[in-house]
Amino acid sequence: MGQIIEYIKISLKSILSNRMRSILTMLGIIIGISSVIMIVSVGNGVRNSVSGQLDSAFGGQTYIMAGDMTGSIYPEAAFTEDDMNAVRDKIDHVKTLSMEESGYGTSISPKGEKVTYYTAVTPQYILANPRPFLCGRYFTQEEYDAGSKVCVISENGAKNLFGHTDVCGQTVSFEYGGKLIDLTVVGVKGKSESELFEMMYLEDEVEFDLPYTTFKSFAGFEDEKFEQMLFMADSSEEAEGTIRKIINFLEARKQIRGEKKITYISFTSYLDQIMQVINYITIFIAFVAAISLVVGGVGVMNIMLVSVTERTKEIGIRKSLGAKTSSIMIQFLAEAAVLTILGGLFGILFGYLGGELICFIMSKLIKINVVATIGPGIVAGVVFFSAAIGIFFGIYPARRAAKLSPIEALRDF
Repeated sequence: MGQIIEYIKISLKSILSNRMRSILTMLGIIIGISSVIMIVSVGNGVRNSVSGQLDSAFGGQTYIMAGDMTGSIYPEAAFTEDDMNAVRDKIDHVKTLSMEESGYGTSISPKGEKVTYYTAVTPQYILANPRPFLCGRYFTQEEYDAGSKVCVISENGAKNLFGHTDVCGQTVSFEYGGKLIDLTVVGVKGKSESELFEMMYLEDEVEFDLPYTTFKSFAGFEDEKFEQMLFMADSSEEAEGTIRKIINFLEARKQIRGEKKITYISFTSYLDQIMQVINYITIFIAFVAAISLVVGGVGVMNIMLVSVTERTKEIGIRKSLGAKTSSIMIQFLAEAAVLTILGGLFGILFGYLGGELICFIMSKLIKINVVATIGPGIVAGVVFFSAAIGIFFGIYPARRAAKLSPIEALRDF
């Protein structure tokens, strides 16, 4: 152990005696390591932020479809309100089950006409998309059953239509398919905690929910069947099993058991795909950045060869005094390792600071809180990898130094 410490001291002395050359040599390692750390920390920050934002907005949501993943729709599997009510009565752990009909129309108010994104649903829909209310409430089951002409408007929608949010009791004229209906605002939903969710809607756009029964009567839909239902279980542990029970129940009810005409897709599967894409992109960019480490390693080899040439007489004296070939080799390997480890430590520092700066700028530009994140395992791996680079590229110069003949080394002494 004492000998290793001595080698490190000799290496540090050699590095400090040639400061500028050592700094320039470490520069390639610093750039390579800092690039990898920066990319990984930013990638982790984006992944965590997107995952958290999406989970808070859509976590636990599952769509049950009368079709398959290819986009095919099976009319014989289409759902009715009776199907939905039967599921609620027969299947446990159902927190939310609602049809969802959405699209675009036009709202008319004292401030003019605005593009409107409507969502026609049941009262249970709010359980899957909880939002604070600035005033009023969500429409009730009684209003849904009666097909009441009511709506729940978004905060931005209220501001765009009326200029303020205290609009409960006000009337919104909604045009769709050439037909016009007056809806009474019974509630104003505040913004979601998910900033990413809010970015999905344009600032000058209006968004509101209305009872499906109201929309169906207004739009003139004769066919009461719909192709998808929004489902949420009362706990994440029960979600998968409950979905299976619902599908089996509906297949038996419609006499299509085993035909796989009723499928589902959960938010979790979407999120997994998104996270996988982000991970692949991060790994690819980090791999490209890591190529600069090879360039840095070549720089280390070059400077070590120069060091061997400069210290030929020193090597000759040590060998003539009985220094072993292995000792000479270890000394130069230690110097290369120390050089790259120092470069790696500085690279980690600059990479993390750079990641923090990039995340800060991203947070300001896209209005999503992104925090640079790097695990201790990554840091330890980077330090180990930088040392390995130094040892690998220091082997040739170290072997060259160790194989020098004392007579050749001392010829011009």
